Order: sequence, then structure tokens, then C-alpha cells
Amino acid sequence: MEGLRVRRVAILQLATLAGHSMSSRRTTKKIGRLIRNARMSTGLTQKDLAAKLGVRSGSYVGMLESGLCKGVGVGRLREIAGHLDVHGVDCYRWMAAAGHLPTTLLTALMRSPERWDEVSNLLGHTPRGQAPRSRRRVARSA
Repeated sequence: MEGLRVRRVAILQLATLAGHSMSSRRTTKKIGRLIRNARMSTGLTQKDLAAKLGVRSGSYVGMLESGLCKGVGVGRLREIAGHLDVHGVDCYRWMAAAGHLPTTLLTALMRSPERWDEVSNLLGHTPRGQAPRSRRRVARSA
């Protein structure tokens, strides 16, 4: 029973994050990495992407990629994803990384909190309170 309560709290925290998109530094860095990786795989420079977005210089894209921007709205994120040929599941991962989750998903998770870990793993999130495996290895060998 305690496990379900913890999952419900995690879901509510995620809902709060979705309501205040990109409120954490970790979130901005994660979406920045996703944008950078996609941009580089398409062969575009920061300046090229900035031009496609109608921005005068590549510094805006650089700030996005480094996590210095406070947030990226859904519309802008979809625009960036479109220019970088990010579609389908990958686009949903971007939205989740930026804290933009559909209300229907949050509602479904509230109804079935026992599936939280499964959804979290699909989105590439580490369950709260657990370090990623690579960090654990480093900590053990130190």
C-alpha cells in the first residue's frame, strides 16, 4: 500500500512539473541535450536552426541546448522537433522531458499508479530516490 502512495505522490509531482514546465535546471538540461543531439544528427548548425526558427542568431539555440533558457513552450518545442525531423514517440519523449505531459496521461496514471514505474522507464526517467546505474558504479569504485 505504501508503494502506491509513493507512486501517487510522484505522479502529483510530475503533474506539478507539467503545470510549471521546465521549472528545474535538470529538466532544461535534459531537453537541451535532446535538441542538441537531434540537431547534430541532422547536420544543422546552431545558426541554421536559429534561422529556421526565425531567430537572428545561433546563441538562442546555444542557450536552449545548454539549459540556460527557463523554458520551452509546447508550440516552440513542436516547431523545433519538426525542423529536426523528430516525430512520434521521440516527440512525446521531448514533451515529457520538457514537463509538458498530456492531461490524459496524468489522469490515466492517477487511476493506475502501479504502472508508474513502467511509464517512467518508457520515458527514460530514473525512479525517484534511485541513482542511475552509471553513478552507482562510480560511487562503489570510489
